[in-house]
Amino acid sequence: MLTLQNRSPRCAFLCYHSIAAEGPPFLSLSAELFERQLAWLARSGWRTGDSRTLDAVLSGRGPDARTAFLTFDDGFLDTYAAAFPLLEAHRAKATVFVLPPAAESGRLSWPELDAQAERYPDVMRAMSWKMIEELAAAGIEIGSHGLTHRHLDELGAEELREELLASRRVIAERLGSCRTVAYPFGAWRPEVAAAAADAGYDFAFTLPRGGQWGASRWSIPRVPIDHRDDEQRFARKLSAVGRLVFLSPLRQSVRTLRRAVR
Repeated sequence: MLTLQNRSPRCAFLCYHSIAAEGPPFLSLSAELFERQLAWLARSGWRTGDSRTLDAVLSGRGPDARTAFLTFDDGFLDTYAAAFPLLEAHRAKATVFVLPPAAESGRLSWPELDAQAERYPDVMRAMSWKMIEELAAAGIEIGSHGLTHRHLDELGAEELREELLASRRVIAERLGSCRTVAYPFGAWRPEVAAAAADAGYDFAFTLPRGGQWGASRWSIPRVPIDHRDDEQRFARKLSAVGRLVFLSPLRQSVRTLRRAVR
């Protein structure tokens, strides 16, 4: 289905991380730019959706308008402090993927992030459970981002099950439900998708680095959004053709070839 592959002209799946003007490159964008993107969506006739919207899409009951699925990985503190007020102001739906241990400690910390945490200590902070609960009460959907932000595609069956199941259990106990998961680093393989289904998730999201052709409910590819995405670039990414190009496995091959002939 084109919708799940993020190729449909009616539905687009986008991935955000930090909403901070001085955050890590390629993981951040300013609140001012994010608001401009939200305004562009409304001006261009796009609505926003969540898993309930996706339920309707897959059952053949919608959407009746172009729909952008805004997702936020990691549970950055600025998702609450900067993104949340803008989402409310624009009456936009969103899904936020959190790590339960980070909500306890207030820190976003794993080996691949150490350099960023040292350089951007004020940005690399996590929301508290109180903040997450406030988001959920306001209608923002809360999903899992695993337990310890590991590469799920590198784990054995038992570790994989623990990362997916334990995180979902904690979130569901705190908030009442946890229907969705975004794989850390966007990394997955068929066994990861199967484990997400077995853990009880209704939908799971990837973040392809080298492109992705097919998709299922447990491997929906997203397009990353960052500080480079002004209105023109954002519009290109939202177009069906733009997403087709961005998510094509051939895109990485072309980039590699260009570097080789320089």
